[in-house]
Amino acid sequence: MAGMVKRLGGPAVRQATRQAMRFLGRHFVLGENIEDALERARAYESKGYRHSYDMLGEGARTMEDAERYYRSYAGAIEKIGRKAGNKKLPDRPGISVKLSALHPRYHPLQRERVLEELLPKVAALAEQARGYDLNLTIDAEEAERLELSLDVIDALVKRFDFKGWEGFGLAIQAYQKRSLAVIEHVDA
Repeated sequence: MAGMVKRLGGPAVRQATRQAMRFLGRHFVLGENIEDALERARAYESKGYRHSYDMLGEGARTMEDAERYYRSYAGAIEKIGRKAGNKKLPDRPGISVKLSALHPRYHPLQRERVLEELLPKVAALAEQARGYDLNLTIDAEEAERLELSLDVIDALVKRFDFKGWEGFGLAIQAYQKRSLAVIEHVDA
């Protein structure tokens, strides 16, 4: 049995795995940076595709990381907005924002701190996206952070004037048992 495992883990399997990863990456990842992604997306737009750009590898460990991610999101919104064309929502591109990228202590035990420090950043990104009439989606987090994410979204909705902008949304993990409850909460 050990010999079989060794043969399966050889160079042929590694090469096939790399090829599969390249294929999938090329299919779902439009570029290594926002400029490349916007350029590559142009070919798909003529086919009627819409895009929500997502920064890969997020998750701030320090406040410096969080600030860097914030600047990256703001820069990406600016670049997406300039190339978005003149279609109306929802037929415009957007960006997905991961809240844990904007705060290094994005954890339920840090709820008060997160709400105080994170809300201004999320509101600023939402206002910027609104200025370009882009979609802005709050990305899903790990299941243990769901309630904190809903608290952040609730607080944002109470403080932010969404009149005239239909681009704000959130990703809901439909496979979770509580997805219907989350949808009902969001709807309310």
